[in-house]
Amino acid sequence: LPTLPAPAAPPPAPAARPQASQQAAALPPGGGLPPRDRPLRISFGDQSVDLPDQAKTVLNQLAQRLKDNETPRIQLVAFAAGTAETASQARRLSLSRALAVRTYLIDQGVRGNRMDVRALGNKVEDGGPADRVDIIVADR
Repeated sequence: LPTLPAPAAPPPAPAARPQASQQAAALPPGGGLPPRDRPLRISFGDQSVDLPDQAKTVLNQLAQRLKDNETPRIQLVAFAAGTAETASQARRLSLSRALAVRTYLIDQGVRGNRMDVRALGNKVEDGGPADRVDIIVADR
């Protein structure tokens, strides 16, 4: 009898992307601010600019700590998934995310002139997730 080739294996299922709600950002205990080398990370859903509820809780705590200490400035460094063909779209999405975080912090009483926004789009070079905003304390 002739042998038939084995059927092709189905393609592997795409890797599940972690949902924003599964990744919790956390501030250091004791009322301090995160060190510069360990930014506070806010994760977003794919193509989303809406702040997850869990992020709002952390941002409320951060806002209070920033109001208690008027010295530090923060950088909001935003990223979004994309390819070379969609780099412009990714940069716009990352800017929208950074501005959403900035607006939320302003609404919580943090002065806008203490925050710098950097929208890097798909230029994720640290191996971290693409859909995020990192909050870096610039000075103390």
